[in-house]
Amino acid sequence: MSDCSPLPSVSLRAVILGLPLALVIAVGDPYGVLVVRGSALAADFSTGAALCLFFFVVLLINPVLSLLRRTRLRRGELVTVYIMMIVAAAIPSWGFTLNLIPLMAGFSYYATSSNDWGEQILPFLPDWLIVSSDAGAVQGLFEGVAVGVPLPWDAWMRPLLAWSAFIVTIYFVTICLLVILRRQWMEHEKLLFPLATLPLEMSASDRGATPLFRSWLMWIGFIIPTTIKSTIALHSYFPFVPAVDLKTNVILLESMRGPLTPHFEVIGLSYLLSLDVSLSIWLFALLSMVATAVMNVLGWSIGPVQAFSDPSPPSIAHLALGALFFLVVSSFWNGRSHVKDVLSKAFGSAPEVDDSQELLSYRTAVFGAIIGSLVAGVWLHAAGLSVRGTVVFLLSSLIIYIGVARIISQTGLAYARAAVASPVFTVNALGGSALGPSGLGTLGLSFAWAADLRTFVMASTATGLKMAREVGLEHRRLFWAIAAAIFVSLVGSACTILVLAYEYGGINIGTWQFQSLSSFTGSWILGNIADPQPTQWWHVGFTGMGAAGMAVLTYLKSHVVGFPIHPIGMAIGLTWPLYNVWFSICIAWILKAVILKYIGSGGYATLRPLFLGLILGGFVTTGFWLIIDGLTGMSGNVLSYF
Repeated sequence: MSDCSPLPSVSLRAVILGLPLALVIAVGDPYGVLVVRGSALAADFSTGAALCLFFFVVLLINPVLSLLRRTRLRRGELVTVYIMMIVAAAIPSWGFTLNLIPLMAGFSYYATSSNDWGEQILPFLPDWLIVSSDAGAVQGLFEGVAVGVPLPWDAWMRPLLAWSAFIVTIYFVTICLLVILRRQWMEHEKLLFPLATLPLEMSASDRGATPLFRSWLMWIGFIIPTTIKSTIALHSYFPFVPAVDLKTNVILLESMRGPLTPHFEVIGLSYLLSLDVSLSIWLFALLSMVATAVMNVLGWSIGPVQAFSDPSPPSIAHLALGALFFLVVSSFWNGRSHVKDVLSKAFGSAPEVDDSQELLSYRTAVFGAIIGSLVAGVWLHAAGLSVRGTVVFLLSSLIIYIGVARIISQTGLAYARAAVASPVFTVNALGGSALGPSGLGTLGLSFAWAADLRTFVMASTATGLKMAREVGLEHRRLFWAIAAAIFVSLVGSACTILVLAYEYGGINIGTWQFQSLSSFTGSWILGNIADPQPTQWWHVGFTGMGAAGMAVLTYLKSHVVGFPIHPIGMAIGLTWPLYNVWFSICIAWILKAVILKYIGSGGYATLRPLFLGLILGGFVTTGFWLIIDGLTGMSGNVLSYF
């Protein structure tokens, strides 16, 4: 079957193939993280697990289907499968489930007479959100149960259903917001969506073959990370194989270290960016490290490093948050004409506005975003947040979701998170004294979905919509394929994590989620309860200064010809993920600048397969060794970026 035939909308067989692959990610990623203790391939916006599986679908499954039944998957079907996988990959580990389940029982398990959690935290948490009354269920989750002892599903059913209802509402609201913004981002602002480039190249077909796989430059790029990562993996099995260690650091004023470790996947992705964007990302990261080092030497600070803002001090982190807020507000302002059309269509006063190619109708998106936000707000208020706390927390969370999703869509920055988590910002903006123990407890539980935002459904869906637009997929049926992938990933990952925890004991297999996250979160809650602070005006002030600085940079970029620095880097700031990959972005910027200067745009296009090979080789090799380690019982063989 040739790709020149009309593209299907979203075929049933594509969904039938996509669902088990989504389940493989939902089950396999927690197993890889907890039991194999290997690379977390679904922990970041790169969705390496999806890319690895897609490689085998395109290179092995599709040719076999063609040989056996002449039912080769067409490009639209391949894209449908990939979209379902990247959405599924945004849920099972750092996206939601693996963070949530330990928190639901962790406060009970780690409560002692010395930390006073039993009196200060647990009484203020609703029993329909946590597992605390069943001591056996709590202890078994962290220490395991004897063989043959049934899992206490009854203890988990009610809180899991409550959390599922909430997170599905949040997913729906963010998808509605994405529908409202999609045309502005893709057609008016023309964002690059670099994360869509490689899978689109992999799904392309020329007389039954994929042009990318016929490029010798791609295979050279593929071999480079494959050789280095395989050598590292083999050293774990056979110590006589030489160890390869690319890690090194630069010391900044003896108080700040900047990692200079190359990551091939990041180099490949960053090569796809425009020079001003890649320059902006690594330059602002470097400036943030230098500023942090100077402040450490001088001893100047507005407070300690806050939860999930590390390594940035709160001043630098809130500057980046303010820049992010400005980015979102300016995006709506620049797209005000489009937003007006969307609202007019939603309220029936602009029938000429075409929304037939959107994931949802504009009416559904607008009213879905409004009603869904109200439902989420009622849920948060019932969970313990005040009305004012609910408004600030939910609004800041949605703004951060939109801002980070836009950054990922523009930069392809596979490893990132918000400079300030929305629960932390809520405490800074309102003060812990205004939120009370119940509100602080709810914010702490929300660390599962609103703090360590290394991946989330909205960003993956944005990449998916770009791919769908490129191949002409009918979007309305795609929505239900995405919804099915979300359902499979939520159920599959939750069941897998519970089964593994009760079999092995969470404290034996999960170093961060089962051992540290609950203690970290509980200490944050108790610290704010024991020492409630008023509004942190210094933090709010730096947020305002960040917004003003972003406004100035945006003006300079749009009004000064040749201004070299894109403002996007300021909105990213310096968080732990970017701290680890900034140097790789710098390498890609240097390479691309040299190529464009001395070889030209033709040379850039010619060498692009080489860098796509770096991306593909990095993720496929990591996934391959994760499978080998799982089959052989090897553990601790981490080949991802950290």
